[in-house]
Amino acid sequence: MRRLLLCALLVGACVPADEALSLGSVQFTFTASERTVDGLPSGQTRDQYSVTFDRVVLGFKTMTVGKIGAPDTCSYRGRGAVTDVVFDPRFGLVQTFNGIQPVDCPDVGVIFGAPENTTVPAEGTASNELVALAEGGFHALVDATATPPPRFGRALEPYKLELRFDPITTSTRFGGCRAATKGVRIIAGSRDSATVRFAAENLFRETISNSGDIRVAPFAQADAQGNNDHVVTMAELDELQLSTIIAGDFYQLPTEARAVGASVSSGTFGDFVRFLFRFTLQFRNEGLCIGNPPGGG
Repeated sequence: MRRLLLCALLVGACVPADEALSLGSVQFTFTASERTVDGLPSGQTRDQYSVTFDRVVLGFKTMTVGKIGAPDTCSYRGRGAVTDVVFDPRFGLVQTFNGIQPVDCPDVGVIFGAPENTTVPAEGTASNELVALAEGGFHALVDATATPPPRFGRALEPYKLELRFDPITTSTRFGGCRAATKGVRIIAGSRDSATVRFAAENLFRETISNSGDIRVAPFAQADAQGNNDHVVTMAELDELQLSTIIAGDFYQLPTEARAVGASVSSGTFGDFVRFLFRFTLQFRNEGLCIGNPPGGG
């Protein structure tokens, strides 16, 4: 009897406490990339700027777990909690799905959104962050300090970047999350674990990807063209044409982001940065979730 009891206890340790042995679960841990936490030293940018991320806030609705074409086999959606949340990914957020039949669920995604009446701040997130997102209708904000390299041995004034992203112009839905394989695998009696990291550094890529070189100078150029107060806003990015960016050959919008018949250098730097937001989610260690076009399902 004692042996049987011990075996039952050992098996139970591997099983979600509230689920049967024949079912499984998956736990997603939302966090931030190392560079978002630690910043970018000057040696990691093409133009020798250093960047620190002062504030990162996201409006999170849910992870999605499914299998396209087989909705009855694998279709799970919902936070597994009472409400949506506003949170800082540097402090983490966990969402768990229990009671899933064992199956491969290759189609995993993420949904962000501006706060609604029932949205709450996550533990460790100040309530004023929820207000900041709600008042602007934003689902993401990133504040950073960018310090240019010294000139003639003299330190230069840093720039304060205030980047704001709204559901009308920026992706809120991300899909196709994959690393070595797509999605997650549900195994009976166990819990799969997957990390999703927000990589704010990808907003500084000079090409549309998650691996291009990082360059900060266009943000300073946008401010110089604006009011030159060393506070860089999205409005200033929207006034800087891609065709006028120094080293502008790197800054090209893909066809889907351009007006019909427009050249690759058409559009604004604001358009470019918003498009880069589609590449800010890392899945597990080496993978990626891709943002859908704004307003897309």
